[in-house]
Formats: sequence, C-alpha cells, structure tokens
Amino acid sequence: MKWFPAVLISTVLPISAAVAQDALPSGFKAEPVLKATQSADGDPLKLPQGNVEIVSVIGTIEAGGRTARHQHPVPVYVYVMEGSLEVQTEGGEPRSYKAGEAFMESVNRWHQAFNKGDSQAKILVVFMGEEGKPTTVTE
Repeated sequence: MKWFPAVLISTVLPISAAVAQDALPSGFKAEPVLKATQSADGDPLKLPQGNVEIVSVIGTIEAGGRTARHQHPVPVYVYVMEGSLEVQTEGGEPRSYKAGEAFMESVNRWHQAFNKGDSQAKILVVFMGEEGKPTTVTE
C-alpha cells in the first residue's frame, strides 16, 4: 500500500496536460488543476517521514460562515467545488478562491477561511499527513 500516496498525488497534481493525456486510455480526458511545490505562503511542501495517511473530506461553509482559526502541520490540498472563499493567514494578505480553483494551504501558520458570498462554499480538502498524527490544530 505504500504506492497509494504517490498514485493519489500524481492524480491530484498532474505533471502536465500533455504527459497526463498521453498516458490515458481513449475516451478519458484529464484537465490539470494544480501542480505545486510550495504552500500558498510560498513555503516548500514536505511529506511526513513516517507512514503517510491520506484523509479527504468535503467541507461546506455556509454564506457568511467561517472556519475556526487553525493550522496544519502537514500539506493540505484544497479544491473549491462550489462558491468562493477568502483565506486569511496571520500576518498575510487575504487570498480569494472561486469554484474550479485549487491551492495548497498554509503549513504551520494560523489561518482561517471565510465565505463572504451569498451562497454556500463547498470544498474538497485532502490532508497528506502521518498515520496516527493530527492534521489540524485549533486554538
């Protein structure tokens, strides 16, 4: 099962449209979403040294809602499925994302997401952590 994270990451973060498309069977099309080596803050992404555990969730932030102020000790991929959100990292400028956009969350920095839109925001969140260890820390 050690190959699973590499397969997931290569699926989520395709190398390029041409390379991905060449490897696919007829009738299947791949559209690259995100390829990243850094978090949204510009910090290098590093996978855990132990047994990697991938956890994915679909989160919903209601209109006018927000997440708790939190941080992640591991890389976290976020894909906005519906709506839009604004992410505020402590000491940084707010970043806005809309449906169809993806980003790598801040690692080891306090941040919070806000839905300032008129409809719910739905996000796919993929945590790339270490088995048995937390992926999120709240205050």
